[in-house]
Amino acid sequence: MSQSRTTALLGLASVLAVTTAEATNGYMPSAFSPSSKGMAGSGQVAMPQDALTVICNPAGLHRVGERLDFGLALFSPHREYQGISPNGATGAYAPIGSGPTGTGTVESRNDYFVLPTFGFIHLLNPKSAIGVALFGNGGMSTDYRSTDTLQNLGTYGGNNAMANPPHYSDPRDPRFGRQVPGTSQVGGGDTGTNLTQIGIVFAYSHQVLDSLTLGASFLLARQSIEVQGVGAFQGFTQTFTQSMIASGTASGASPSNLTDRGADSSWGYGVQLGALWDLSPQLTLGVSLRSRVYVNRFRKYSDLFAEGGDLDVPPVACVGLAWKPTKRLALAVDVQQIWYSDVAAMGNPNQLERKCDLNAAFGPTQGSSYDSSYCLGGANGAGFGWKDMTIWKLGVQYALTDNLTLRAGYSRGNQIISAQEIAFNTLAPAVIREHWALGGTYRFQKQYEVIFWGIYAPTETVSGPGAFTGGQSPSLSMHQYEVGLNFGWLIN
Repeated sequence: MSQSRTTALLGLASVLAVTTAEATNGYMPSAFSPSSKGMAGSGQVAMPQDALTVICNPAGLHRVGERLDFGLALFSPHREYQGISPNGATGAYAPIGSGPTGTGTVESRNDYFVLPTFGFIHLLNPKSAIGVALFGNGGMSTDYRSTDTLQNLGTYGGNNAMANPPHYSDPRDPRFGRQVPGTSQVGGGDTGTNLTQIGIVFAYSHQVLDSLTLGASFLLARQSIEVQGVGAFQGFTQTFTQSMIASGTASGASPSNLTDRGADSSWGYGVQLGALWDLSPQLTLGVSLRSRVYVNRFRKYSDLFAEGGDLDVPPVACVGLAWKPTKRLALAVDVQQIWYSDVAAMGNPNQLERKCDLNAAFGPTQGSSYDSSYCLGGANGAGFGWKDMTIWKLGVQYALTDNLTLRAGYSRGNQIISAQEIAFNTLAPAVIREHWALGGTYRFQKQYEVIFWGIYAPTETVSGPGAFTGGQSPSLSMHQYEVGLNFGWLIN
């Protein structure tokens, strides 16, 4: 591969590294490979068919051959929450809904996103190949306008003037509601968050035996986040509670890195290993393991996320089988495991009321205690409480003609959000469990093809009383659509 071609391809990767927002399996897409998207993510580990296998399983590079893939998808997630009445849940921090009582539905405003696809594979020899690809994770992109909430209070009540006294007052006093100590502005108004993760993958594969191929890749990741409207939680941060204890007075230092700080970005890295083993001429086993991606802390949100703003990308493992009983028919099954609990900001449960009770720091309080590590920003500080996710994916592919291949698939995972964690997950309502997909490939010349797909994730809802809901039962709901088109150039 010439130096000019390498430079041009890396430049294209940089251009395509735009903001993404995709919330499917947690905040990870159902598939990276355009071919596998049409099978709901199945086949991307054991049946490589396009250059995006660089991301899915680095062992598949030389089996795909030398090719370039790029395209776009239109992704449309529809998020909403059913709020609670602020008058009926004194002291609660659950989201406030719309309507005359605050129990109505509030929808996130941003519903459409354009997602890029890009990958390139170069054959070094008949048994070895290198590749580069771009991927994006996201999905915490929510935008709840205060004008859609009861009396313009905002999702967490940040616009409540009574919630902004000049000093910290007893949180059990109903006159003060959701307090934002020491400020009348920060954390009010619109509420939402926007997390984007862009990665560039550099991979190598080698056929060590006629039936066995191994691969490895290095991931360079950049992520960005912005959070608005969560100032109501200032009284549960390490910064505020520790300053109160230190001063021994009824005033404390408001945290400066909790909310409404604009976008913050950081860089990180990780590695991935993969293998492809032909068990028979018709049956192939694929395995892929991606490490935790270690990313620098978000300094602007060190008072919000656990471990002082640490938000690494969790490790992922995939196992897949591809069976080709005939020349035209292929069946695939994949199992994917995502360890969200390995990242404190993702997996930590919300224990603020029980273990970050400022009153307990000054004397005995029934049913609660104070440990600063459980406050926001601490090592055990409240995260989204996401459970680890296991996703089963099934797909079928049939070559209708020499030029047209059709695909279909279904995937299902466990629910990662419990009712206990609804309050914080309003910011990131990743409740989706199922995906239905259709797709295909049309080769219009010997070296060119178009891959197309459509994905539907039916409505999923989580509801029930939990932490910070005052005994009431708010709910989170989401459904999704995605359509995409990918152009493939088969260079050799």
